[in-house]
Amino acid sequence: MAEEELIYGHAKQALQSLTDRKKRGKERIGDFFWEVFIIIVAVNITLWFHDWSEKRHDRELEKNFLIGTRNDLDIVKNSLERAFPDIQTILNYYDSVWIQINEHRIDAEFIDTNSDHLIYASYFLADNSRFESFKSSGYLRLIENSGLLNEITRLYNLYFPFQEYEDRTIYEARLQGFNTYIGSKVPIDSSGKMYVSKLLNNSEVKYQIYYQKQALQEMKGQKQKLQQGVDSVMNLIDEELKNRFNYKGKEKES
Repeated sequence: MAEEELIYGHAKQALQSLTDRKKRGKERIGDFFWEVFIIIVAVNITLWFHDWSEKRHDRELEKNFLIGTRNDLDIVKNSLERAFPDIQTILNYYDSVWIQINEHRIDAEFIDTNSDHLIYASYFLADNSRFESFKSSGYLRLIENSGLLNEITRLYNLYFPFQEYEDRTIYEARLQGFNTYIGSKVPIDSSGKMYVSKLLNNSEVKYQIYYQKQALQEMKGQKQKLQQGVDSVMNLIDEELKNRFNYKGKEKES
């Protein structure tokens, strides 16, 4: 490297100063210390530059991670928002069936035509590859805002895995109940239509309708809380990017 060659040259010059018989002893010592002084200054400048360059690189890594994570969370938020109408449609079906059971006015066509709602699945998935890669590289230490780091870490290490587990657990329990008390007993015609309305006098089937309705309501509430958490972290990232990096996002810069 150029700076190393420069330091080596001055070190060589310092040694030559001490052995230069053309100069008096006092002059040789003076030249020697001058060369040493130049070396010290050069070393300090080199170290400062390397430190500055490393900090600049780390700062860029932090900024890009926050921008990328913000984009990842926006995808998660949109995914949750798209799931709500479907979940509500299924809940409306359960609510209607439950009311019909309790009021003894069964709309068989409605119940049977929409009986596929009984095995509806809604799985939450979040891409955590960016976070895991940043973490495994030891770069999470670069996030200076400890509060923000804690919130991001909670999302990826706690809340996202919890929601994935809950969605899977709720669906598996619903499917098991359906197969045991409905699917294995319900009349099915050649088109695959299930006549669930014919089983609604069975107490076990009634319980499945009630249980699944409650389970889906719980799922909806969990996803709403998760969406609020994602929104909160996205706002914190926006604030950090604006305050520390003067970054407002492409949509706000235009």
